[in-house]
Amino acid sequence: METDREAKVRAMAERIRAEARMGHGGAGGPRAAPGGDRAADKKQEDVDSLRFEAMLPKLEESVLAAEDEAERADILAAPLAMDAAEEFRELQLGAIRDTERAVKAAMTTVAKARQEVEARTREVESMAPLVRESAREEIARLLPRLDAAQAKLEEHRSVRRDYEMALQAEKLFGELTSRLAIVEVDCERVAAIAEPLVRTMDTSPEEASEVEAREAREALRAARANLAPTLRLISGRIASLKGASRNRMLELQARAEASQTLLDKAQKAMEEASSRASAAPLVRQAQERVAAAEAVLKGMRDTEAPFLMGLESMPPEEANEVLASMDRAATAAQASLAEARQHLALRTVEAGRLTHSAGEAARREFERLRKRVNDGLERVKAFQAEAAKRRQASLAEVVRAKVREAEGAVLMLRGAGAELQGAEPAALGRTLEQAHAVELQAQNALTLARRELQAKQQEMRPLEGGRLAAEQGRDALADVKAKVQQMEAEMAKFRKLARDFEERLRVGRSLAGILEAITDAERETERLAAAPQERPAMAADVGSVQTRLSAAAVQVEMRLQTAQGLELQELRGALARLQASQSELDRLRGAARERGRALSQRAVREAGEALQRAEGHVAALAGPCAALADVHVGRLCELQAQAAAARSAVAEAQRAVVQGEGLDTQAKVEFARLQLRLQGVDRKCRAAASVVAAELGRAASRAIQRSLCALRAASRGGDGARDGERLFAELSDGTGEVTEERFAAFVADGGAGAVPEDAAPLAFRELAPFGALLRRSFLAALAEYFEVSKDGLALTGAFEVQLASQIRSLEAGELLEALGEAQEDEGLGLHRVRCRTVRDGLTGWATLKGPTGTPQLLPVEKPFFWCLQPGATLRTTEELRSTVVRELEAGEALELLEGPREQRLGSDARVRGVTCGEESAGWLQIRDASGAELARLSLAIHICSTAIAMTDVADLADCAMVRRVDVGEALELLSDDEARPREGGARRRFRACRDGAEGWVTVTGSQGTQYVAPAPRHYLCTRAAPVHADLSSESAVLQVMLPGQAFAAFESPKDVSGGARLRLHRVRALSDGAMGWVASSGTGGVRTWAGRYEALEAQVMVAAGAGAGAEGGNEAAPPRRLEPGEVVELQGRPEEDPAVGQLRARCVAERDGAR
Repeated sequence: METDREAKVRAMAERIRAEARMGHGGAGGPRAAPGGDRAADKKQEDVDSLRFEAMLPKLEESVLAAEDEAERADILAAPLAMDAAEEFRELQLGAIRDTERAVKAAMTTVAKARQEVEARTREVESMAPLVRESAREEIARLLPRLDAAQAKLEEHRSVRRDYEMALQAEKLFGELTSRLAIVEVDCERVAAIAEPLVRTMDTSPEEASEVEAREAREALRAARANLAPTLRLISGRIASLKGASRNRMLELQARAEASQTLLDKAQKAMEEASSRASAAPLVRQAQERVAAAEAVLKGMRDTEAPFLMGLESMPPEEANEVLASMDRAATAAQASLAEARQHLALRTVEAGRLTHSAGEAARREFERLRKRVNDGLERVKAFQAEAAKRRQASLAEVVRAKVREAEGAVLMLRGAGAELQGAEPAALGRTLEQAHAVELQAQNALTLARRELQAKQQEMRPLEGGRLAAEQGRDALADVKAKVQQMEAEMAKFRKLARDFEERLRVGRSLAGILEAITDAERETERLAAAPQERPAMAADVGSVQTRLSAAAVQVEMRLQTAQGLELQELRGALARLQASQSELDRLRGAARERGRALSQRAVREAGEALQRAEGHVAALAGPCAALADVHVGRLCELQAQAAAARSAVAEAQRAVVQGEGLDTQAKVEFARLQLRLQGVDRKCRAAASVVAAELGRAASRAIQRSLCALRAASRGGDGARDGERLFAELSDGTGEVTEERFAAFVADGGAGAVPEDAAPLAFRELAPFGALLRRSFLAALAEYFEVSKDGLALTGAFEVQLASQIRSLEAGELLEALGEAQEDEGLGLHRVRCRTVRDGLTGWATLKGPTGTPQLLPVEKPFFWCLQPGATLRTTEELRSTVVRELEAGEALELLEGPREQRLGSDARVRGVTCGEESAGWLQIRDASGAELARLSLAIHICSTAIAMTDVADLADCAMVRRVDVGEALELLSDDEARPREGGARRRFRACRDGAEGWVTVTGSQGTQYVAPAPRHYLCTRAAPVHADLSSESAVLQVMLPGQAFAAFESPKDVSGGARLRLHRVRALSDGAMGWVASSGTGGVRTWAGRYEALEAQVMVAAGAGAGAEGGNEAAPPRRLEPGEVVELQGRPEEDPAVGQLRARCVAERDGAR
């Protein structure tokens, strides 16, 4: 039976032959070696393959024998892996002997196998190429196995020496263990000593004891001296050990290294603590130096206090003394800061010698102190620049004083010029002498100012302070020079003005009368020329103007004979004006004569014809109006139309008479006669029209009342409740509208309460002015509404008051809809009606009249609303989040069904502005959603407009500066008390909103300068108030202001969206019958339909279709234009006109009663 090894060898040989065959087949064709014998090559490959097949098992056996020998040696050496103890000595010595013999034999076997593999490798090189490649691969797989066996044997070649070393290490291990335990105790002792010492040096370096520190260092040194040789000895032994002895020695090494780490940590902590203790005095000294320098810097700022007290006109001597003090203080502060900076540099070098962490902390503190020193130096530079600026101002003040004196003199000169212009002719000589005296004084003062300027030019040269100070000096000098030049120009202007004024005054005084007469004549001529064609200039007017022109011309000709210069120019211009006016007057005289005659004749003729027509209309109307008691309605409508025509004819005659008045003298008599006739005709026309209108109104009221009574009686069902829908369906016959014929036939067939046949159309046209009575209009006409007259009326569940329970109490002004006819309670004498409350839709019985007949429910019109602007929504319920039925259009009319119901939504209030001092913009919340106040508008907030000092007391002579108040800073006024220093000005007590500092501040300087002014629209926080990014409720909070801080507002407060108070109504749209809830508050929503309205744009009032005859005369009357702003009174509810698709209403214009 074949073994596994033989099977493996056989499979390997077959694989080699297969590879040889594949290589041989692939090498055929054109790429075969030229002249090669393919058959011979194949035979050679087969032979070589058989040779290697026979060779491979032997090689495999040799390698396997070597592996077996190495494995046997490794097994024999297993007892040596145990500890080298005395009880295992015999076993381990026997294992050493057996292992040495086995290793020697195995080494021989491995060497032989390696030699055989090398020999077979050389033999394989002579085989065919394909077999050679396969053989190389197989032999290459055997070599790593031999190397592994060789390595395993190498581990056991020195087993005897390794065993002896392990015995020595075992003897040494106990000694090292004891020694290391002592060293570990010393290391722990060092750590225990170092810990409190380090803690003391970190917290209170001054309390640290030198004895304790020395003891800690000695203990550390002794521990290191004991640990170092022990660690070296352990490290030296580890390299020569193997197995368990090596592992135990490595454990000792780890313990020794842990002790070494503990000592290093203790030493480092002690060094760090010592360094920090050494750094503390350095930092303290540096802080003291910087604090001293800052104290000097504060003293420097105090020297500026006299300039911050509001004394604008400080004497030059005092100002120079203060400036010298400021220079000395600035120099001292600069030197102190420079010394502090040098001290910091030296201490920084010393800190570099410390440990890294301690030195780094000290360097950070030194860097912070260095920044404070640098900031102080910057403040010194700014202070020096401010001092240089004040020095320039002081130098310029001397020159300005002279300039101000000169300006005062020039101002007096200007006043003298004004007095000269307004002087009377009689006082002109004296006024000129006074003006020349003032001019001399101004000239002297200006000369002195110019000399002072030249003398101070060297002193006003640019001082120290750099470029800024130089520019300020040049600006001050340029300002003074400009003022001097301005004053010189002012004096030159005055001289020229005086000369011109003297000459013009002389000429004007001589020609005043002539020029005034010419001007009056020109004005009259222009007025006559601009007269309209229908009102031309009359001969009398032309003659009056001619007289004035002639008188002025005579005077001008006389003066021309002797005039010269300016007077001659003025006279020539006046003569040209006279000639132009005379030519225009001649033209007007001829045109006025012809035009006046023709217009007068035509006006008399037209006015007479119009008056005759009016008289004819009035005469035709006067007879029938004498007896109207039994006249039927149709005849009354005809008479109303005749009255309208008569009024139109009278109005036309009045316009003709008014237009013709005053045209010509000859026509005055005719127009007077026409006016008398016109007044009589107008009185007759008004009286007749009034009689007809009154009688027609009474007939219309009776017809409507009878019609509604008939309709309401017909709409009542068996239970007494009205059913308007049923009646409308009956009258409309399914067409959706009631025609005039059906309406007239129904109301005329009503028995004793029937409407006359000729009055039924009148009632129909009042109810349906646009020709068709639609469903909504029909139901609205049938409805009866009442208004509760007083509070406390009860709505009960039954007709009988004694047996009924109260549903709820009614309020005054509440609307009720009657659901049936009123019934009388004969026992109590009450008239009660079943009704529905419009507010909440409750149904019950209410008392219409009391037992004395006093009405408790007053009849009112059916309520309507109209939409103010587009965007109002109609919703399914009164909830604001309910479904939207549709959006309403502007001007759309709505019928009230239920309501109102109120909803109030809370919100907070915010105001836009900036925080005072920080200038951070945003929206300050001044009220939260619960109504609590977070900030209040304060009149006590003031704003600083010029830098000023805040002092502890009001007296400038005995005060100390609390701090400087910067420009734009907000101050809160603490008291209305005002102090008046001897130096002038006014001071008041304030609190700074920035930091809460309190003190006295100059409000008004000694020369009137305003340093602090009241701030409008400033809010003072009473509680912590957030500042939002915008008005949105979801906006981010930029900051939170604390109580006492001020906020400058830009505008009035605004409520955050979501806090409105709404009144909700359930309505029905007249346009399409859509029903829902709508709001009626604010600028949006709807508003109650009122009886009086103002026209927003021009439109035309026309008759309402067939309904015009109901009021009588609008059919014959022309359309009336309604101008913007006119007020009209509605005579009915709005109705939809099907012809144009618009809501229209019958109305009367208040101005002239047009309908």
